[in-house]
Amino acid sequence: MTEMVGKNVAVYEPPKQTRVAMLYWRLPEEWIDVLHPWLNTILTFYEISDPPIPSPFSGIPIPLLRRAITILMRSNRAQIIRVAEVHKESVPFLQLST
Repeated sequence: MTEMVGKNVAVYEPPKQTRVAMLYWRLPEEWIDVLHPWLNTILTFYEISDPPIPSPFSGIPIPLLRRAITILMRSNRAQIIRVAEVHKESVPFLQLST
């Protein structure tokens, strides 16, 4: 597992432990291209990971989706907007921009 993490094909999830890893079937950078059709749209993480019509994001682990979105946030192409509290957790909305 350490070797796969070292080759960037897996990441420890949650971080700061080495017993459980999430394997990438696509790197977070590769998910950015898949997010492209949703530019200029506001969506929840739930809407992306559990869409009514199956998509490449169907069932994507939220930590992996967050990693891809973080890359977009660094280049100001996405932002997470916290607008409500549901069961003591905020509902993050994602806005993608061109």
